[in-house]
Amino acid sequence: MKTGWGILGIAALVTLPASGCSTACPAIGYVSTIEVIMEGDTKAVNEVQLCTDEGCSAPEPTAGPAPSVIVSEHWVPLPNGGFSPAAGPSIPPPTYPDAPFLSYKRDAGKWAFYPAATRNGTPDRVTLRALADDGSVLAEQVNDLEWTKDDPFNPCGSPVTTPPIVFIVR
Repeated sequence: MKTGWGILGIAALVTLPASGCSTACPAIGYVSTIEVIMEGDTKAVNEVQLCTDEGCSAPEPTAGPAPSVIVSEHWVPLPNGGFSPAAGPSIPPPTYPDAPFLSYKRDAGKWAFYPAATRNGTPDRVTLRALADDGSVLAEQVNDLEWTKDDPFNPCGSPVTTPPIVFIVR
């Protein structure tokens, strides 16, 4: 007598591994950076701001200078034996402004903007402002953004990007 799996056996084999399975997505946060390329008369531009309905960007904070090393004669015992120099001055962490985006200058004529903490990093429309040293607005431009997923078929999501914005200063 000949034995075999038959159609029912093959169908069960195909569906069994799939039942009870789910996609476990890692907790990854993607940062959606907006790149701005400056063109035109940019000599007087000191800063570029990106503004949305939530407000305007601020320059990213920079760390202060490191304090000088102080040699201490005070020693603290360590839990597993041994000693360590007593704690000296420490560098305070940078404080972040309350702005929807933070900015930094990549190089001459290129700026990058990324969302601050828990803000929406994919606005549909932005206003760019070129600012002089005294804070006056040299140029302003409104842009609509179109975001695309880097991997549209990934069930867990993926980073989104928008083409660089060309900001023309006259």
